Amino acid sequence: MEIRRIGDTAVVTLDTHLFGGPSSVELSDSIRALTEEGVAHVVFDCTAVELINSSGIGMLVAALATLRSRGGRCTLAAVPEKMRTLLAITHLDSVFSLSDTVSDALTQRS
Repeated sequence: MEIRRIGDTAVVTLDTHLFGGPSSVELSDSIRALTEEGVAHVVFDCTAVELINSSGIGMLVAALATLRSRGGRCTLAAVPEKMRTLLAITHLDSVFSLSDTVSDALTQRS
């Protein structure tokens, strides 16, 4: 996972495998720290994601909940087709804001 700041937005580049475990704690801690630093919008760059399980989905849902509880928002960008299908099956495609590219996500407003 890599994080870069652009003003009050952070772009979090996700790893190829989202399975929870230690990376879940790392993501949770990072999201909390970002909100404490004044980040209002987190863009998750999903370009590299090849595999995701229910724990990985849970990581993203927890991040969304943390952001919303602190007045922030998040966008899933460049979501691969398999991940997009999983989001549709679980109806999370209506919960998360989705964007075709990171650039598009950076220009979105609320």
